[in-house]
Amino acid sequence: MSLGNELRKIVKWFKSWQAVLGSSPVGSPVNWGERSQAAGDRLQFMRQKPTIRSKDLPHQHRRLAKANGAAFACGSNSAHDELAAIVEHSNDAIFSRTFDGTIKTWNAAAERIFGFTAGEIIGCSSRGLLPRGHRDEFRQLIAQMQRGEMVEHFETERMRKDGQRIYMSLTLSPVRDASGRFVGFSTIARDITARREMRDALARRESELDYLFEEASVGLALVTRTGKLMRANRCFGELLGFSATQVAGRSLKALHPNAELLNDLLHRLAQRQTLHNFPTELLSRNGEIKSVLVDANTFWQNGKFIHSRWFIRDISQRKRLERELLGISERERRKFAQELHDGLGQQLGGIAYLSNVLREKLLERGASEAGDAGRVFDLVRNAIEQARRVARGLSPIQPEPEGLMVALRELAQQSTEFFGIRCVLNCHRPALVHDAELAAHLFRIAQEAVNNAVKHAKPRNITIRLEREHDRIDLTVADDGRGIGPVSPKRTGLGLRIMEYRCSLIRGTLSVRRRRKRGTEVVCSAPCPKAQNVRHGMI
Repeated sequence: MSLGNELRKIVKWFKSWQAVLGSSPVGSPVNWGERSQAAGDRLQFMRQKPTIRSKDLPHQHRRLAKANGAAFACGSNSAHDELAAIVEHSNDAIFSRTFDGTIKTWNAAAERIFGFTAGEIIGCSSRGLLPRGHRDEFRQLIAQMQRGEMVEHFETERMRKDGQRIYMSLTLSPVRDASGRFVGFSTIARDITARREMRDALARRESELDYLFEEASVGLALVTRTGKLMRANRCFGELLGFSATQVAGRSLKALHPNAELLNDLLHRLAQRQTLHNFPTELLSRNGEIKSVLVDANTFWQNGKFIHSRWFIRDISQRKRLERELLGISERERRKFAQELHDGLGQQLGGIAYLSNVLREKLLERGASEAGDAGRVFDLVRNAIEQARRVARGLSPIQPEPEGLMVALRELAQQSTEFFGIRCVLNCHRPALVHDAELAAHLFRIAQEAVNNAVKHAKPRNITIRLEREHDRIDLTVADDGRGIGPVSPKRTGLGLRIMEYRCSLIRGTLSVRRRRKRGTEVVCSAPCPKAQNVRHGMI
């Protein structure tokens, strides 16, 4: 058992121990001036008639008090000597005072802590130990002692002899005389300056961390295993149109447009995975969808999930700018394709017509140059076909709802011709896409997936599927090649990154997985608005 616990016991006994500590016969009057010689004239104890009452003591100490009382009734000083030694060698200051503040006893620890020797302080007022501004506090403590109340672990400041302020933890106990009247009180004072300074330093650090959390320029949130927001900072609240207090306690499921994706994120975090620059979305208070990047990890304690920590950056504006840039790029592609078709294509068509006329005239004359004119005609026709293919590659989708289906069918045909594999489009029901931006991104994703399959998987067959179900559209590119290995969350392949990037711009999800039998499957699923909800002017 620690010395601190023993000292706390002593405090609770102190109002009765004066009888045990005295050396005069039972029933002798109180003499505040005598000193106990057993402590080498250092300890000063009040001597009074034993008045130990069992109801005033804790249960575990009643037997000891009774035994000591009996010992002194027989004239034994062994308990006195033992307790005197405990008090003398205690690491805490132990002293007694009258109600006017006069110090009557003073142990060695009190000398060390306060800097006053027993000879200097005994008989003097303890008000000299009070720093400025603590007089009212002292009066309140005296009033409690006079009412017989015990004060435990009262933290305050006191003054050393050299003027230095120290933090103390005080335990005060009233002392009765033989008649039961309160005549003074004992004090155990523990120097807690180092502990207080450490606590204050920790408090300052916590305050700084709280300030950093609340004033951070990115959204910060603590989330439970089930997705409930334990705490969020100001930036997170402003991102969604709430105050920080309004966000706390809400479920992320109410703030995320894709419950399946959110559950996947929470599952990954519960598996001790770390998310880095993970693109997702959140719903604001007014229903606006915010594009965000999430960095998240988990905090565990003794093997138990405590919470996950989310760092959220709003990239909605960046996404809008990127979408506009891609829209500009697509418009420039279309413009260039149109000029290629209408400008260069028309001129090549004219050259082809004139070369054919020249060939026919030379044939009529029987000139040998007719064959050369025919070869020029064939070369021009090939140039026209190549120009048309380039134009279609630059702008593969016609601005009609069925334009995506037509473009994917042409992609399948071209892949079959160019790569010598079987590539087909399966679209059993019309999958009409009214959003030109969505159609363009889906086509580019399919094109990249086909190119990746041909380049890396060496397949014999590639199947492109396009399906629309209510307000979502699913694009699948499957091959029977060698198959992809485990896909790391930190993907470095340029093709995969391009597909993921385009998918994020249309608020979709992209999965790349190995097929059960053979090959790889790339699936992009995205919202597909109806005709009246289509965004115009983007592409």
